[in-house]
Amino acid sequence: MRVLLANDASPHSHAAEEYLLALPFRKPLDLTIVAAIAPPAMANVWIGSLPMDLSTFIDEERRATQARVDKVATHFRDGARGSSLQAVHTQVPVGPPASELIRLADETDSDLIVLGAVGHTALDRVLLGSTSDYVATHSDVTTLVVRPERDSDVPPSLDKIVLALSGSPEDQRMVDWLKQMHLRPSVEVHLVRVLPLITFYEQDIRQKATESWAQYVQEAQQQILDLETQLQSMDLNTETHLVESDHVGEALIEYAETHGCDMIVTGDSDSGLLTRLFLGSTSRYVLRHANCSVLIIRDKEERANAKHEAAEQLRKSRLVV
Repeated sequence: MRVLLANDASPHSHAAEEYLLALPFRKPLDLTIVAAIAPPAMANVWIGSLPMDLSTFIDEERRATQARVDKVATHFRDGARGSSLQAVHTQVPVGPPASELIRLADETDSDLIVLGAVGHTALDRVLLGSTSDYVATHSDVTTLVVRPERDSDVPPSLDKIVLALSGSPEDQRMVDWLKQMHLRPSVEVHLVRVLPLITFYEQDIRQKATESWAQYVQEAQQQILDLETQLQSMDLNTETHLVESDHVGEALIEYAETHGCDMIVTGDSDSGLLTRLFLGSTSRYVLRHANCSVLIIRDKEERANAKHEAAEQLRKSRLVV
């Protein structure tokens, strides 16, 4: 598995590093550690009375950053899981961190991007979490956003995992992703399917649809049981929950907090061309409001097809005009 790890010297970045080290992948990792240097809009750095040249500033930043990233690489090689690493590479590009991460993920054909979230408050997420938010929204590959425990830099544990099911093919991808790890038997996997309620309908319309709704619920229950059987074959503890709610994202967050879960695994959730290109509204809500780590499962081939479809639609619309 090819993994891209973002590094920015922050406590959350360190937590992401430790979290990745602790994940029990079955196969060796080909790891690339990335620390992007964002050039300032204006070089406002002074030495004595003389302005420092921008290129000199970037060169010094690159040297310092490369030294820091090399230490992180050594930490991985010499760590307890060093033997399970196929290779460790470093990259110190110059440019916007989010864009550089996405570019390098594409160039290296990465399977997973790992980066730290910043802050638990709404203000922190808006001001400081722009990189993780952008990458999770626009990346073509599976992305893990690591969020430490509240008021702590200690990496989160991995004892309780929520699979946010939606009834789509990506649900199987979530289970397949867990199969790539040798999880302890004590790990709990909670399979949660939230059935959206359309509350602005009158009650009589809901009553007329009782038969179709009952069939919908039955199919959802059967799907959960089928996925649970696969997880139980891995000797994992499982719990299944079918929830009705008028807000899928809120229901998932509430469930994860109530049950003390460490990670929420989700897909793009919504259907349609736009949400195959970007992050669906439910997944984005979970990413921004969860107090635990969030793993967003993506299929690179599906994303490539969606981009091709979007390009074709744009080309046809221009021909019509």
